[in-house]
Amino acid sequence: MLDEDVKEILGIINSYPLVMYKIDANYINPPTYESDELYNLAKELEDLAYPTRESDYAKVYYNFFCPVKLKNSIIRFVPIGLAYLKKYDIYEIFINTRGKIQIRRGNKEADKLVKNLLLRTISFSKFQINRGLIITADYIDKHYLEGKVKLKYVKDPIITIEEAKEILRKYKDNLSRKIEGDISLGDYLRIVKVIYEALGLDVNGELKELYRRYADGRDCGMMELPLDDAIAFKKWLSDESYCGGHPFEVVRGGLFTYGIHLYPPEDGRYVLSPGDYYEEFYKVVKEFLRRKIPFKSPELVNVLKVLTGLAEVKVNEINDFPKAIVLYEDVRDKRKIKWEEIEEVEYRREKFKKLNSNSYQY
Repeated sequence: MLDEDVKEILGIINSYPLVMYKIDANYINPPTYESDELYNLAKELEDLAYPTRESDYAKVYYNFFCPVKLKNSIIRFVPIGLAYLKKYDIYEIFINTRGKIQIRRGNKEADKLVKNLLLRTISFSKFQINRGLIITADYIDKHYLEGKVKLKYVKDPIITIEEAKEILRKYKDNLSRKIEGDISLGDYLRIVKVIYEALGLDVNGELKELYRRYADGRDCGMMELPLDDAIAFKKWLSDESYCGGHPFEVVRGGLFTYGIHLYPPEDGRYVLSPGDYYEEFYKVVKEFLRRKIPFKSPELVNVLKVLTGLAEVKVNEINDFPKAIVLYEDVRDKRKIKWEEIEEVEYRREKFKKLNSNSYQY
């Protein structure tokens, strides 16, 4: 940026004091501000650009930029999205990676931080209409930008690549094994007990007692079946196992996580799934291979990528596999992050551009 651009942008920043992280923004339960002043500012911001996309339901604008000042007067930008919900006459402001707020008409006093966020974004948008700086990912505050990085740059790997290759070799060899015929509930629970043993859990007690102790518990009536009746188990699998419970979550998960699942054989092999417990799952896989238990696990390769640190995870977003939020500050080698570029809105330059940009006033 030219010195004159820096000076002008710092003037915008200083005119509207703002601490970005103190703004209450949430994607799930966004705060709502009922303020005519904020509504009119959101409308003013909307009028500066063409919609990125529009439907009968909403007009959406991605992205405006709000300038911020870091240490040593370094200028960076925060992407700001805007949506107008036509049916409800509501504006939604999106602070990238942080959350959103809602603004509707009302007579309440304007929140100062939200007001200055809008004023600063409006002023910089008018600056952009006249100057047209090209803002790449290099100029975005990295706390407000999405990217990807290998997990090994976030935390130490759990296993080596050599260990993962050896497990895959044994796993492929083990796929040649199959169970012949139908199994009973007792057969199934004896394999479940192997899981508990692999995890170092207390396995004193009857098979059904162990299941009740460690499994999810929503068994769809499975624990009412006799242990040694393969026909009864087969009938239950066909008629009752899909009751909406979690009969095969044999190691229960947490409030927002799934535990380890063991499904009855398909094509002669048990089906093992990690849920969200990758290290525990790895222990079970090793024990199944040691005992030569016929099984398959479609997620095994992905789990090994996680444990070796080769899995690519999203930065400043929620990850599903592994289930985790990786923030910018969590990444130890930030040079390895591959950042997504952020597109700017198309401004209504023909309407707002001044004949002499040097006369621009914020």
